[in-house]
Amino acid sequence: MSAANDDLALPRGFRDILPTEARELHAIERTLMEAFERYGYVPLEPPSVEFARAASTVDERRMMRFLDQGNLLALRPDVTTALARVVAQRYREAQGALRLSYFTTVFRQDRSMRGSEREYDQAGVELIGPTGAVADAEILALLCDALTSLGLRSFTIEVGHMGAVRALFADLPAATVETVLERLRGSDLVGAFRVAADAGMPADRLEHARRTLAVRGRGIEALGDLACVRDLRETIHLARELFAGDPPWGVPDLGVIPALPYYTGIVFEVVSPHVGAPIATGGRYDELLARYGTDRAATGFGIAVPLLHQALVADGWKVSFDAPLVSLEGGDDAVRLRVAAALRGRGFAVALGGVAESAGRAIVRAEVVSAERVRIDGRELPLDAAARELSQAGPNR
Repeated sequence: MSAANDDLALPRGFRDILPTEARELHAIERTLMEAFERYGYVPLEPPSVEFARAASTVDERRMMRFLDQGNLLALRPDVTTALARVVAQRYREAQGALRLSYFTTVFRQDRSMRGSEREYDQAGVELIGPTGAVADAEILALLCDALTSLGLRSFTIEVGHMGAVRALFADLPAATVETVLERLRGSDLVGAFRVAADAGMPADRLEHARRTLAVRGRGIEALGDLACVRDLRETIHLARELFAGDPPWGVPDLGVIPALPYYTGIVFEVVSPHVGAPIATGGRYDELLARYGTDRAATGFGIAVPLLHQALVADGWKVSFDAPLVSLEGGDDAVRLRVAAALRGRGFAVALGGVAESAGRAIVRAEVVSAERVRIDGRELPLDAAARELSQAGPNR
């Protein structure tokens, strides 16, 4: 590669987002943030850089760290931990529930991202304070509402419970349990059960754990009246009451074990047949804020926006435009500017001269005849008639 090409290259894991995709991502952001607002969530955005120790819930091998005047810093690898720090600092004495939302960038090496991207958008919410099935159901219902508001059709939300998973290995030493969970978070079931067996877990208990982690759907009833199972069933029932879907979108699945280590109760992930990794993950994390000196319950979710975008496009989703982009030419400068202002005042986007990139928006080429008239497709029209013509414009012309 030549020196000139080297100067144009980007670091591994970073890419340019060109106008069509950027417009689609902005449309996703608007729809998601409007859905979050309908449930009473307010936006908050933490800084992109944190002290590396504050982001320690993420495996350091997935973090982007650097030294700054002797301090080890990290580009924000996870929004939940950043918001936990904000709550501890800014809302330590807050009474009642905190409902926070975000659409921002995270930086981490994530195998689930296309092309191992290290910078990508994440959207989500955090509900700080409330406990119990109603709070967990609110989060699930909001997630489903937000996705369907975008027009996503092909997805399922699968719901598990970390309390049930921990109970399977409760007889093992605490350190061994954490090692088992670390293997399970990495989808290494063989390694997890090997660690448990090496620690002396009886064969019948191992087999019970294998069967339980494979339970999905109606099979949950076979586990009986365990507290975690009751919690799981009640949460899904309440969530469906809050946001009814057809077919039912909440599926019990005790094999759901998110990659991040701070979850303590209900957990869930959104799966789509079009994407090979969860579009969104979330759940209850009642112990995380205590690490920052504020012992408050919490639950929430994060959406991997590139994966959501991929699933939407596979579902046939497109950004809709209320009106075309008018490429306005002809006439002297003063008259062309006056006509452009008049058309913009009628609600149209107008570019002076030719257009090299419209980001997927239909282009209609118009020629100025006078301050009151334009020519479209060879027909000379008054501005009011031209506006009616433009409002009905379809594909690029």
